[in-house]
Amino acid sequence: MAEVIREDEIEDFVQMAVMKKNVGLPAYTYKVLNTDFLDGLTSQEIEQNYFKSDFRFNGIYTFSTEAEYTTGKLELKVRLKEFDSSWRTGANDVNSLSAVYLSNVTLDIQQKVLTINSGNHQVQEEIVFFLKSVFKWPLQTYRVREITNQIYPLGSVSYKTAVLLDLIHHRLMQKGINSTFKEIKFDIGSKRKDGIRDVAIGGRALLSSQLACEYITMGSNIVYFKVEMQLDGYNFSTKVYLKGQDTDILKIVIVDTDNEAIKRKAMKIIQNEYIDMCATGISNMQETTKLLESIKDRFVNKDQLITRAIKDSALKSIEVIASVLYQLDDQDERVVEALSEFIDSNRTILDSVGYDDPDANLDKIIDFAGVRKEAVVDEEDYQETEGEE
Repeated sequence: MAEVIREDEIEDFVQMAVMKKNVGLPAYTYKVLNTDFLDGLTSQEIEQNYFKSDFRFNGIYTFSTEAEYTTGKLELKVRLKEFDSSWRTGANDVNSLSAVYLSNVTLDIQQKVLTINSGNHQVQEEIVFFLKSVFKWPLQTYRVREITNQIYPLGSVSYKTAVLLDLIHHRLMQKGINSTFKEIKFDIGSKRKDGIRDVAIGGRALLSSQLACEYITMGSNIVYFKVEMQLDGYNFSTKVYLKGQDTDILKIVIVDTDNEAIKRKAMKIIQNEYIDMCATGISNMQETTKLLESIKDRFVNKDQLITRAIKDSALKSIEVIASVLYQLDDQDERVVEALSEFIDSNRTILDSVGYDDPDANLDKIIDFAGVRKEAVVDEEDYQETEGEE
């Protein structure tokens, strides 16, 4: 390669090799306490003030920023380089370059809201630290906080869980976004349950999932969920992660669509409701408590005999299929597809009756079909790419 690539091009090729790319449209949201740092500056002066080139920062990083100012909005294109050995050598060079992250930062001057389009939590924290310490921007994190007078009506239910159900079921629906839960991840203390799947908020599917009803009733926090959404006739999905030490910061990621206009419009709506949610909490307490009561009733009044019969029937079916696997061809696409559907439907049944113990027969079928259940993946967060977005 050295014979083909000029010396001044080597760093460009290395950067391309280690560059990371966001998955979907991710966003973190911050409050800007004031915009005094822009007062009296022309657009040219603003763009000059916020231009940096390979600015060394915090030991193992360099920042490059380019600013573009338009009326009411300031955009920064951020290139963050990470080096893995500068702490030993004292030098940030191409030999120690381990990653390059690209991020767009948008400041809405009128609303005093900052959006960081980054899929990596640590990277966005470094960007915030840089903006605060180098550019002296007064930023504050939006956090999901309990509203004191809203706690009592919820009983044993976690406030975070209740306020997130309200966000999807009431806030966003009123803004024209219809949603269906597809995955929920609960923090249940000593262990984590990944994936209550095919759960529809406010509908029968949620109430048919005994595990979801149990976790919600017993006060477990939702720490991740994925919802299928529709806005203006367009379908897409949104993943929401609760991040930070107290899992009270929302990382929002819009995926499953290439329509940039819809992604931006949906993100704006979700961010605005998130901001208001942090300030005012649950928007429709009456309907939220009704929903929670129906979930509690499902958990408390479950019919043990019916539940046991459904569970035993599902486990027996799984056992029968596992016993005849030796007669099937794992290279036959029709066989694999049928087994995949069988696995998904029986997982749903077992989740619905509250059965979450491991099952050797189900694992055997999963291994045969090669459809091992995926863990909840965080965009942490990036995918390698051959170049910039």
